[in-house]
Amino acid sequence: MRKFLPAVMAVAMTLAGCGSSSPEADSSGPAASRSSARGTLPLGTADGVKPASCQSAAHPAGGQVYRVSIPSRVDGEAIVFQVFEPDSIDCGQKHALILQGHGYAGKRTTEKGGQIAQLAGAGYAVISIDQRGSGESGGTVRVMDPDYEGQDIVAVVDWAEQHLDYLKYRDGNLLLGSIGGSYGGGYQMLLLAIDPDRRLDAIVPEITWHDLTYSIAPNGVVKSYWALFLAGAGDGQTNFHQDPFIRGTLLEGAVTGAFPESALPFFNYHSPSYFCDNPRNLKVGDTADVGAYTLGPLLGNVPLTSGSYTIGTPSRKALPKVDALLFQGPRDDLFNFNEALANYECLQRAGGDVRLLSYEYGHGLLAPDVGLVQQGVAQQTIPLGRNCGPIAADAATLAWFNEKLLGKGKADSVITTGKNVCFSLNQSDAVQVPKVTRGGTTFPVAMPGGLPAPVTLAQLAPTIVPLTGISHASEVIAGIPHLKVHVGRGAAPLDALCMPAADPLLRIGSCDSTVFVGLGVIPLAAKDSRLPVLPELIDEQVIPLRGFGDFDIDMVGVAERLVAGDQLVLMVYGNQQGFLLTSSRDPATVVATIQGEVAVPMLGDLPKLAGDVPAAGLPVDSIPGLSALPTGSSGAGGVPTDASALTGLLAQIPVIGPQLISALGL
Repeated sequence: MRKFLPAVMAVAMTLAGCGSSSPEADSSGPAASRSSARGTLPLGTADGVKPASCQSAAHPAGGQVYRVSIPSRVDGEAIVFQVFEPDSIDCGQKHALILQGHGYAGKRTTEKGGQIAQLAGAGYAVISIDQRGSGESGGTVRVMDPDYEGQDIVAVVDWAEQHLDYLKYRDGNLLLGSIGGSYGGGYQMLLLAIDPDRRLDAIVPEITWHDLTYSIAPNGVVKSYWALFLAGAGDGQTNFHQDPFIRGTLLEGAVTGAFPESALPFFNYHSPSYFCDNPRNLKVGDTADVGAYTLGPLLGNVPLTSGSYTIGTPSRKALPKVDALLFQGPRDDLFNFNEALANYECLQRAGGDVRLLSYEYGHGLLAPDVGLVQQGVAQQTIPLGRNCGPIAADAATLAWFNEKLLGKGKADSVITTGKNVCFSLNQSDAVQVPKVTRGGTTFPVAMPGGLPAPVTLAQLAPTIVPLTGISHASEVIAGIPHLKVHVGRGAAPLDALCMPAADPLLRIGSCDSTVFVGLGVIPLAAKDSRLPVLPELIDEQVIPLRGFGDFDIDMVGVAERLVAGDQLVLMVYGNQQGFLLTSSRDPATVVATIQGEVAVPMLGDLPKLAGDVPAAGLPVDSIPGLSALPTGSSGAGGVPTDASALTGLLAQIPVIGPQLISALGL
């Protein structure tokens, strides 16, 4: 049991109604009773700092940066944030407000630089927030709980309306935008869902989740690598402020190999999915605690694990209208492309202008990503860029706010794909499509002769199932593949020998197996390649299939350009680097077979987006563990580009960093 305990502290640490879009805006404030009706909040500034004020002419020049601490309306805990005034205050036109959130286990930005400096220089006020339990804010981290973090974020916006008289309004509604990645994307979706005044007009969430039950344990299989990694960046960086219920749930999941059913509503409740369509039909008042777990008698008597939850905020089964610019990385194996697509479709139903772009950046940077090493060696570049071909995320964000909040300029002059979906295929290659394809060209999943493909459950080396060769110049595979297969022992009578699990730990004889399926490519050997020609798992994405039976399921979305001579294959693993501790549980089941069909989104030889590719950039505050990186010459977003600084950056990345340093000769 001991080897599972480090994993427990983290699977949940994965965590790390709008105004009109009309260009006409007024500078008048809201009715005084609106945000104050929930309770007037103290000024909360330290050392005698006074916000710039148009009414009192205090510091009208702007440009101040200061700390604010207010008591949470939920439990009185301190909620701390940093205010960045616009570089220059215009009391006639006034200023829209942008919120900024950090990654899981991170902290607010306190110094003006990077994207915040860009926004303040463009005339926006910015507030960077220490989320509950993180940085200087009190309380426990409940992973964007509507009744805790949600109420705290509403209070921060209320504070801004009560104390900053230079803010800009449209039809009596605050002009409000938001930025942030990962955990910093989650708060945006939460505020959109629960703000009683529906003040968000334009949001830019990056690499964030749609449903944490899918993010953490797709098809009931826990992502144990992320459990281990985020353990260090979770309690360790928040002074052990993870909520007891989450910690107890992780202990149960690590020991038994599955999250308890009664805990899943908690994670779904903390997800946009709950507010989009409420797939579990959760109701206000639903509650659970760790007492019903297998380890309940132990967990219930330990203060650090004896937690509970109660659902307090109803689902509208829809999100309010908002203009949303979404970024997600097909290489991201924590919050994958499918999550962005689900958020995109939910937000589209609300009727706003919603765009979806992908880039090479994401949580995969921090995973044991063999493909990242292969790409780094082949291209002599690290895929850190937050760009979809020529479209840079920071430039697109500024153009988005300028159009949606201020009614000036055209966002499409920067987001050149317009309302098309932008797929990044690699650092310098991107394509546009009118919609995301699900399924596509169908291929049999079988070995030559039509035999089921065998998979040894304990090994990391995959079984390779040939699909097709590429005969034309190039083939773009971009979208959501679909899998329709049977997993078993190769014959129905043998499958019938599986028995119900007699115990919750080993499940001997129950056929509790797991296979992992992803698309792969055997590339045409390039003449100057430094690597042998080996199968490559496309975008490092797999979907786990747990147990024997029939599966009719979406795989994880991918985006890749194959060239003439490449061989498209299916890669089926019996174990996989991201799930090492939580794969097959039945020691009596050694081999499984898989057979059926896979539908692949093959889009043909699409042209590359025209335009110059921007320099690589990385918003380090959106990823846990990367909040204090070395300085040096940098590209857009603050990534060091000189060799010595880049080496220092890579050295801080566990597992993959030393490999990259060696492979790139830095």
